[in-house]
Amino acid sequence: MKNKYQDKLVHLTENEIEDLIKRYYDGEKNEVLIDEYNIDIRSALLVKTFPPKVHLDRLCPFCNITMFSYRESKSSFSKETIFCKECKHELNSSYCPCIRCKGNRLEKERLAKEEKRTLENREREVILDEYRRDKEDSIDISELDIQMKLYLSSLLRASLSEDLKDIKPLSNSSLKLTPITSDNTYERKIIPFLMKKRLIVLSPNTALDSVTIEENKIVRYIPVDGTYRLNISKDEVDIKPELLLYFEDEDIEEINKELLLTLWLEIGLYECLEYLYVQLDEYRLPSEHIGEKTISAIKEVLNHFSISQVFYFIYKAVKDSAAYYQKEGISKKHAVNLIAGNISRTMERAIAQNWDISKYGRDYNYPQSIVSEIFFDRVLKIGNRGFDSVAKNHFYTNKIESIILPMI
Repeated sequence: MKNKYQDKLVHLTENEIEDLIKRYYDGEKNEVLIDEYNIDIRSALLVKTFPPKVHLDRLCPFCNITMFSYRESKSSFSKETIFCKECKHELNSSYCPCIRCKGNRLEKERLAKEEKRTLENREREVILDEYRRDKEDSIDISELDIQMKLYLSSLLRASLSEDLKDIKPLSNSSLKLTPITSDNTYERKIIPFLMKKRLIVLSPNTALDSVTIEENKIVRYIPVDGTYRLNISKDEVDIKPELLLYFEDEDIEEINKELLLTLWLEIGLYECLEYLYVQLDEYRLPSEHIGEKTISAIKEVLNHFSISQVFYFIYKAVKDSAAYYQKEGISKKHAVNLIAGNISRTMERAIAQNWDISKYGRDYNYPQSIVSEIFFDRVLKIGNRGFDSVAKNHFYTNKIESIILPMI
């Protein structure tokens, strides 16, 4: 149990060693003690020459013999390690190196893994049972309206697995499903919408940490982290995902125009919000202060102008608010709160004076989203005209009431 330094004290008697140790911990300088006791050691290593401390009141639980501890430096704040010289067991140590403690730790780890595996298997069975129940009552494809097909097709393009079986977690997708806003409201809306309509169901392969299971029931799930499967059939036979991935051409004349207009304005709203957040970032204004007042202003402008023209109103409103912030020294929150009024006033002047509003382009770093591409390219078949056209003018030649979008 000796270390190589303890031989440095062989020329001293037991009493001298005890006296040396006492004087060391009383605070005398190492150099003085080394010189006086004629010890061939560097000052910092003096404590290593001391014999271990004997703990007569501590017995090894495995060997039933007295335990020891190496002496700590007088400047150390470490707790002494009491050990057995035979089996190396350490008292009160979470990482005791002795064979028995190592074995106990391995057994605890094995039991914990086994318990975790049992729990995971039980939770996996709950997910599988729910999947089987949901699949017993699939939705016939004939019941799908254009909104359902649009959301399904967009989700499949963003996250369908290579083997066409699972819709992988949106949180892992590198593709842009919807326009990007500060809290991704539009993206977070799509999966709950499809789940509520029972058009998709949780896959047996969904990650366990994406669901909360209580009393053998799924009580909560995280939409963007879940894995899903289609729950749609045709003549009581499950359809193949590719049927909706590139869904069949729709006869636009037979689709409810108000639903198409609502979808156009919905997509337009989020494209405009995305552009608003880009402009706020450009002028270093906080986006968290954007609320229903600004959203309502954008909705109203979309009833009169194209998405690309609304970009102009947003650009001007943010620029004017930022300039007022710089000039008048108002708070950034106040500056952001001015944006809604700026948008509305400019829109009213533009309508009253019949302005020719410029059409702005999308920001290079924020390309068109999948849901927008499918709606304008696949459903309406008008491509970029959907970005540059006034939504209601596309469907109606006569005056109609403003479409009221649901609150977001």
